[in-house]
Amino acid sequence: MNECETPGARPVPVASEAAESGPPYAECVLCREPTEYPESVKGITLCPVCEWQEAQRTACSG
Repeated sequence: MNECETPGARPVPVASEAAESGPPYAECVLCREPTEYPESVKGITLCPVCEWQEAQRTACSG
């Protein structure tokens, strides 16, 4: 076992798996993929990919 590995680590569910197994998730306002946020969250919801891209855009502008 590698020093960095944790025993019993579970794989992170893919967005499509998470959308099927959990509460209703909000859609990303840019690509319409399921996000990590429940539908009850107010405001702009972004999926992890779009959130990362938006963070890159805003970090470089300015």
